Amino acid sequence: MVQPKGDEGSIDRGRLYFPPVETIEIASRSVEQTYRVKVVQPPQGRDDTRRFPAIFMVDGNQAFDLCKSLSWLMQQGEVPPYILVSVEYPAESPVGGELLRMRDLTFPDYPNYLEGHPELLRWGDVLRPPNGGKTFGGGEAFLHFLGTELIPRIEERYRVLSDFRIYFGHSLAGGFGLVTLLSAPRLFRGYICSSPTVAYHGRTPQGLVYERDFLSERLKAGLTALSSSPESRRRLFLSVGTCEEFEPAVENWHFVSNFFRLTSFLKHNPLPGLTVRSRVFEGETHLTVWPRAFMEGVRTMLLGPWDSPEAL
Repeated sequence: MVQPKGDEGSIDRGRLYFPPVETIEIASRSVEQTYRVKVVQPPQGRDDTRRFPAIFMVDGNQAFDLCKSLSWLMQQGEVPPYILVSVEYPAESPVGGELLRMRDLTFPDYPNYLEGHPELLRWGDVLRPPNGGKTFGGGEAFLHFLGTELIPRIEERYRVLSDFRIYFGHSLAGGFGLVTLLSAPRLFRGYICSSPTVAYHGRTPQGLVYERDFLSERLKAGLTALSSSPESRRRLFLSVGTCEEFEPAVENWHFVSNFFRLTSFLKHNPLPGLTVRSRVFEGETHLTVWPRAFMEGVRTMLLGPWDSPEAL
């Protein structure tokens, strides 16, 4: 390979480039699972030594490609550069992780609403947990994986600002983000929670009836505990799409009404150090709202002062 000489070398060092997307496989000690992790670094110079915020997203099997493209576009002058870290399951199909995400993003008091769901049964490329392995309620183990295995690995290998990690999740992953904020607030500095699962009221496909505000109960207990030992400043972005309330596939989650209940509760029970922003996206469904939530959430996290007054 011919190396640039003289001024050509200086010009090359002054240019920006996108490092290639890197893929890491991590065999977790916390969860009986191998995760595929994809890392997108921001545009930078060849001799760049800067450190960057990092946005950690789950559900990468479905959402990584679009979030990667949006990240590249937004970093063309709209937001400061950041590293995107996507957690996925070892499957090429976008639905490959549907059952495993139900295991990793739920807790024992959640409704087991997907077990036996006809929509899942018709897919032949959905990964299953190992024989005898947990199929539901494994959120604590997955949270331990994020905090003790994934994040240290990423910060060891990439130039991440360790005090500027951001979480993004939609639906079950949005609810998981809220639980993480309550139980391990120092893990991330910002939380983007799109259409979070807060409560389930109705009959599941297998005939079980749930009438419980499972996350609301956790939220009240968690905020009480956090208020007695305030953390350094954190930022929370919540969002929902107006069409989600009565969609047949997700109507038992009552996403819109639960969103307003959640934001009202946070407004009347403010936590010192927690800045909350919320957004309702007109005309968006449960499957179309999350890209807008990602973009607006990233702007909220990376632009503007962190010590601005709380506002819902």
